[in-house]
Amino acid sequence: MNPARNSSRSRHQVYGCSARLASALTLTCLLPTALAEGIEPPTKGQTVYVPIYSAIRHGNVGSSGTSDSTLMSVLVSVRNTDPSNPIRIVAAPYYNTEGALIRNSVPTPKVVPPFGTFELFVELRENAGGSGANYAIKWDAAAPVSPPTIEALHSRFQAGYSVAFISRGRAISEP
Repeated sequence: MNPARNSSRSRHQVYGCSARLASALTLTCLLPTALAEGIEPPTKGQTVYVPIYSAIRHGNVGSSGTSDSTLMSVLVSVRNTDPSNPIRIVAAPYYNTEGALIRNSVPTPKVVPPFGTFELFVELRENAGGSGANYAIKWDAAAPVSPPTIEALHSRFQAGYSVAFISRGRAISEP
């Protein structure tokens, strides 16, 4: 029996075991994320918190004690993901950074057909919301449905630079 050969075999067994362990740990860490992005159970309604960055601060804090700020336009998209049933947008209160109500952007309920989309828009010139603005979009349905996808596309396009990013809504309550 060759001791060098046994040593080599032991190393391969250790490396093989380590690789399997690393793979198992990776799957264990990624599985909850994959499940979190999976199919959500049907529901008859929710209130969804949507972060809105109508202004983003950047740069350095100057002698005035503030940083530069850039206004953003924001397209909020409520996408009915249910193939068979409509949903109804009941309210869309818009709050500023301090949590004060600016307006309800949906004064009367709006029906969104299956696979349809309802949009709200925050204009570039609006500066009342600030960097911590948000919508609390309340929706309901007559029967349990697949929850809508609610996202906010923030953008600023001008000569020399462009900025665009998305924030996703998160359910904070059900009826």
